[in-house]
Amino acid sequence: MEENRKSEEQWVSWMTGESEMVPGTTKQEEASVAELEKTWELAGTAYSYRKSDPDQAWEKLREKMEPKPATTILRRLGYLRVAAVFTALVALGSMAYLLSRDTSLVPGQMSAAAIEMKRVITLPNPAEVTTILLPDGSVVKVNANSTLEYPAQFAAGVRKVKLTGEAYFEVIHDAANPFVVELNDMVVEDLGTSFNISAYPDKKQVEVNVSSGSVRLRNLQANQEAVLTAGWNGRYTTENGKIETANTLTPNYLSWITKEVSFRHTPLAAVFEELENIYHVKINFADQRIADIPYTANFAKFELEEILHIIAKTNHLSVTKEVEGYILASK
Repeated sequence: MEENRKSEEQWVSWMTGESEMVPGTTKQEEASVAELEKTWELAGTAYSYRKSDPDQAWEKLREKMEPKPATTILRRLGYLRVAAVFTALVALGSMAYLLSRDTSLVPGQMSAAAIEMKRVITLPNPAEVTTILLPDGSVVKVNANSTLEYPAQFAAGVRKVKLTGEAYFEVIHDAANPFVVELNDMVVEDLGTSFNISAYPDKKQVEVNVSSGSVRLRNLQANQEAVLTAGWNGRYTTENGKIETANTLTPNYLSWITKEVSFRHTPLAAVFEELENIYHVKINFADQRIADIPYTANFAKFELEEILHIIAKTNHLSVTKEVEGYILASK
């Protein structure tokens, strides 16, 4: 009996960090302890058993106990102390084990499997512009035929969304948590700004116009990048992988939101393409020569049919409405 009590006291002393391994332990016990120590070490010093406070844990347990004779408390002290410390160590060791097996479980971040993703898919012909409030307070307006994916809660370190189509971003700047928009093989990183991205797959070109602040365009395939400040635009062509920049904004880049357009000697083919992006209706022309007619005009919040009739009248054309849209032809 005396020998067993001594062994218990030695185990308590070791588990509280006051001594080394209990003499006379079996090889199986030593292997188990070594494995547990290795697991704790993976968690770092923050999870070391020497950082625990068994005295405080024991004091809380003792306060909840009914008054007992002093001899009874002393007799149970060793057993309860071991139980309290061992329970805490097993819990911490389990956490360390999980951390060592799943690198996504790091402080300030969530496991990828645990992150709830949201997806917004806009209609081909929406009645109004779709507006989304992101978890960080940033606002995104999404054009027709577009998809925006974002997490219900941004993880620490980066705020990442994925876009297919067109959207206008008003980003709340946070240098410690960069805002990144993924676009297939390239990304747009906010440097404190509001900007418009047009990245429809069928156009084979990504266009970025910066309203305020600045953004960084990065081509992941060719390891190219360019920084755009307010008043600049950048274009990335998927066929050659090049990024081109210009110290000007693309005309009417926000017309799909404002419904205001301005044309200056613009070929009608480009005019119709712009109107299609605003009103989400197909516009065709029967004669290829119509495509090259230069056109100059301003329109603010006009209905599409009104605009087409004005264009037709000033260029001696006819307008025919069909199921899929409109056709303009020479008279």
